[in-house]
Amino acid sequence: MTKNVLFYARYSTDRQNEVSIETQVELGKAFVANKGWKLVDTYADSAISGTSFTSRPGIQQVLAHVKRERIDVVLCVTADRLSRDVEHSSKILKELNYHDTAIWTVQAGQEISHMELHMRSTLSHELVEQIRYRTREGMKTAVKKGKASTCLAYGYKLSQQRDANGDRIRGLREVDPAKAEIVRRIYQLYADGMSPRDIAQLLNREGIPGPRGRKWRDTAIRGHVGRGTGILNNESYIGRMVWNRRQYRKNPQTEKRTARANHNSDWVVTDVPEMRIVTDELWGRVKDRQKEIGELFDFGQSNRLNATHRPEYLLSHLLECEECGGPYAISGKDRYSCTNRKKRLPIDELGGACCSNSKTIIRQELESRVLDCVPAAFFAEGIFDTLSERSIAYETAKLKRPLAERDQMKRKLSELEGKQQNIIQQISDRAAEGRPRLPALDDTLDRLEAERQILETEIASFTESGPDMIAKIEELRRRHNPEETEMAMRQFMMVARKGKNEEAKRMLMPIVRQLVQKVVIGKTPGHQPASLQVHGLIASILAQMDVLDYMKSRFISEIHEDFVERLEAGELDSEEKREMMLDIYREELLERFPEWENLQMSVVAGAGFEPAAFRL
Repeated sequence: MTKNVLFYARYSTDRQNEVSIETQVELGKAFVANKGWKLVDTYADSAISGTSFTSRPGIQQVLAHVKRERIDVVLCVTADRLSRDVEHSSKILKELNYHDTAIWTVQAGQEISHMELHMRSTLSHELVEQIRYRTREGMKTAVKKGKASTCLAYGYKLSQQRDANGDRIRGLREVDPAKAEIVRRIYQLYADGMSPRDIAQLLNREGIPGPRGRKWRDTAIRGHVGRGTGILNNESYIGRMVWNRRQYRKNPQTEKRTARANHNSDWVVTDVPEMRIVTDELWGRVKDRQKEIGELFDFGQSNRLNATHRPEYLLSHLLECEECGGPYAISGKDRYSCTNRKKRLPIDELGGACCSNSKTIIRQELESRVLDCVPAAFFAEGIFDTLSERSIAYETAKLKRPLAERDQMKRKLSELEGKQQNIIQQISDRAAEGRPRLPALDDTLDRLEAERQILETEIASFTESGPDMIAKIEELRRRHNPEETEMAMRQFMMVARKGKNEEAKRMLMPIVRQLVQKVVIGKTPGHQPASLQVHGLIASILAQMDVLDYMKSRFISEIHEDFVERLEAGELDSEEKREMMLDIYREELLERFPEWENLQMSVVAGAGFEPAAFRL
């Protein structure tokens, strides 16, 4: 019997000898032709790890296609192309099983059973963890031996030392005299008062190539003091190699790699005097100036009259220029613009030219356009049930907190009484031995007694709640049910989207940042509004939604806002008027259905979907 087949291919960045996408597709087409099946479509993810899921647009499109059309088989070359994560494999399998879609592989030449898929994903996941562990241990050993474990830092070159077999010893670095002189010059200029931005512009004017042959950037020089990054913070220049300052973990919600600072006791520090470029005296001058600037910045942060200090807005640090890839930031009164263009920085990707993206956008307009997409994602993710559960858990924890504090005080009181008994025993032992009393023991005993009395008073102030606590929790469950949460969230979203309440936007910030990875701002002709391209989980969610569901969800959100505004304006002051208004909404919904059904997935309200993002 002829089967409808979707072929999925993936090229991973974590394997060196990976079969190309083209080769995988050729193998898949040959397999389908040999079986006499029908290849409906082909999807692929290029240079994306199999441990990701929401950030893989190809696999999301496969699942969306299975929902839209009858598909008998999802085919891939090997099972690990589908996923290398146990949780993600289970999610994909459940989704395909629900639609009666089987998973086949070219390698096995047959359908993959549930057990085999789980076993393969478990083994792949374990392999990834083992590689990660061995890599870190290898890097730690290399650093302890004075070898570099990361990329070649500016100012050094690969050492040509050979072992007994004549092979170059890997990991060894040596000072590059010409670049080392540039490093010392940067340190001297900064210590003498020149800013990193001015230093970068000076080096670019003189035609001196920067790290990896690119143009100099102020960020490459300034870096981050606490993280030890940047030319001015690299301790290799004073003959000290530091490794393991930070660890990286993938956020399971956003699938973005996040850095966490390690305690300095976990750092691996090795002295390598042969790598010294900068003297201790010059290094100290640079650190002193960084400290002075840091203190000035801290003063500015606490000074209410400092006009340059701005709070973090809803989309701060998520904005990117489409032309040069640089960040968009506030450059005027509530207006975003490309920082690279403002600084007139040369861009290597543009052949050394400056960014020409002069398109700016008002913050309120930008936030409103992005927030317009969020309600549809809420519907798709069942967010209201989740928010209800979190609200109940948060309020319940607040109710139980006093009881937890009381129990903690009781434990502290028990520990304190134990210390008292210990001191009393020491005093008794000294008296029995005929030794003189120690004033220090008496003073400590008096201090502990004072602390004990205070604790007993605080513990006595707590009252038992018992049945009253149960009643309060039940009331919370009634008040925070999904329906009430949905109504409250709609009202909240309306306030935030209209730009009426900055506090509402700040409260939405954690949700938005889980859904949106970045927003790319591009040029448009004349005075047309800037183009926005939204990347992240929200793009995957909307890509899986049918156009009909998307448009219906958005329409419901819009009419709800309209209804609330009419209520607040006093236009619907009777039950008859409210019912009449609802009838108008129903008629409009019925009129729009035929129009929505004719829309293709590639076009949503005139905005084309792209593999990893969508445009507004």
